[in-house]
Amino acid sequence: MKTLILNGSPRKNGDTVQLIELFREKSGFDCTVFPVCEKKIAPCTDCRFCHTHPSCALRDDMEEFWRELSDAELILLASPIYFGQPSPQLLSWASRLQYAFVSERIRKDPDFSVGKRQGALLFAAGGGTKNPKPAIQTGKEILRFCGADYIGTAAAMNTDRIPVEQDLQAKKSVEALVQLLLSSAK
Repeated sequence: MKTLILNGSPRKNGDTVQLIELFREKSGFDCTVFPVCEKKIAPCTDCRFCHTHPSCALRDDMEEFWRELSDAELILLASPIYFGQPSPQLLSWASRLQYAFVSERIRKDPDFSVGKRQGALLFAAGGGTKNPKPAIQTGKEILRFCGADYIGTAAAMNTDRIPVEQDLQAKKSVEALVQLLLSSAK
């Protein structure tokens, strides 16, 4: 399955990356990682340019995302959880999905479509984070604007005490997500 993984972690070798690598290993899917934090993507400024034009006024690496998305059968959002939500970098990137909303719902552009695909979430959290539900809800909304039907979530919830590579619960969570994705693809 052609998979686009949006890595919303600012840490190049942190727990989120470990979850991504575990997912890649367990799934065997054809994965492309889009490192949101390494891209030059400005947040949406609500300039309304896209209300009257079939493009965004901001010219940056978001254009690369749209190209990658067009071929993806699965989109996987991967992020640490900060204060109950995906990383600020991922949320800033997600603000640019406003272009898709405007294209489909306001301009009703017949030539624009994000397409349909599956979607899933990978979250890493530690410290006081015990409830990933707010981050999952936000992740579901982001997936919806990427044309993805939410299938499930895998999470490592004890990263302050157990590294992902040693966290048996996190490994089981990723394996269960892969099985859900495989069964829903049939």
